[in-house]
Amino acid sequence: MNPQIRNPMERMYRDTFYDNFENEPILYGRSYTWLCYEVKIKRGRSNLLWDTGVFRGPVLPKRQSNHRQEVDPETHCHAERCFLSWFCDDILSPNTNYEVTWYTSWSPCPECAGEVAEFLARHSNVNLTIFTARLCYFWDTDYQEGLCSLSQEGASVKIMGYKDFVSCWKNFVYSDDEPFKPWKGLQTNFRLLKRRLREILQ
Repeated sequence: MNPQIRNPMERMYRDTFYDNFENEPILYGRSYTWLCYEVKIKRGRSNLLWDTGVFRGPVLPKRQSNHRQEVDPETHCHAERCFLSWFCDDILSPNTNYEVTWYTSWSPCPECAGEVAEFLARHSNVNLTIFTARLCYFWDTDYQEGLCSLSQEGASVKIMGYKDFVSCWKNFVYSDDEPFKPWKGLQTNFRLLKRRLREILQ
């Protein structure tokens, strides 16, 4: 995989964060998924922060049932796949237990959800928590089943609330010490998305 795609960034810019992590349930014109990650390793009773970073990958249009989507994996690597490629090549060891946390602007597509679920099934030493700002195509059964497959393999899937946006802002944004400024409707959107996710996973 192209190293410019596979290797993580340190942080994102403020405008990028505000534009991509706004939690309006249905939001158009956001063509990338941003994935911020924390990797911790378990040492005794404590977790040691090992690495943090940011991946970006395209959000492809919903696949139509009557034709196959052809994409170049070198230039259209989804953020989740970029993370797995980097993590497996650079970090993962069978003798270490990991706590991985994602903050994502979109929830995974069905294909990525399936790949991540398969990864978790093969690696019992990795625990994954996903905080997502928005649910991608949450009305579509394929996307719903993808989220369910993650949950069934032990991933904890949650909607980002105010405290999660603040944490993401502090740890993954070039903020220049400016505080996070919540947008109008953040809490209302959070409650709606949380309720929708609960309905999907129940």
